[in-house]
Amino acid sequence: MMTERLYAQITCIGDEDLVSKVQNSDKRYKFIYVFCNYCQASQVRYPEVVKLIHDNKDMDSFFICAQDSSEIAEYVDTCKVASTMYVINQNRKRKMVSFYNPIKATCKFLKKQLGVDTDKMGASDFCVLDKDNKVIAQTNWAMNDEDYFKLLKESLNIRSAD
Repeated sequence: MMTERLYAQITCIGDEDLVSKVQNSDKRYKFIYVFCNYCQASQVRYPEVVKLIHDNKDMDSFFICAQDSSEIAEYVDTCKVASTMYVINQNRKRKMVSFYNPIKATCKFLKKQLGVDTDKMGASDFCVLDKDNKVIAQTNWAMNDEDYFKLLKESLNIRSAD
């Protein structure tokens, strides 16, 4: 029996284009995930999250990362799960010594561009927006895995009257 292998698609995208893609989604819900491949929480949670949300027809998913696209390509080759990975901030100036923090950069993007309160968000955290782009569910760095996945599963079963 042949096993289907699922791979991520890496899409380098500008801030305005990604904001437009999120805000203009015709899905009832938008799932936004902060990704960073060197964060242990992301390494553990990301594959499980992708598997759980994969078949949700009411939700568009946006896995967002501000790392170099080459780092992400290397990670998804080993991870073998399918999602579109939106890689932002690729045109930033590179320095020999850099204190650049891709997790902070991704959260800053979410706060500035989509109005998400990211003060307690970090890598592997997610938020769910409704069709009007309002946050209706959100995780934070202080949540344990049990509460995190409980909220995720509840978010996948959200049903509201239009």
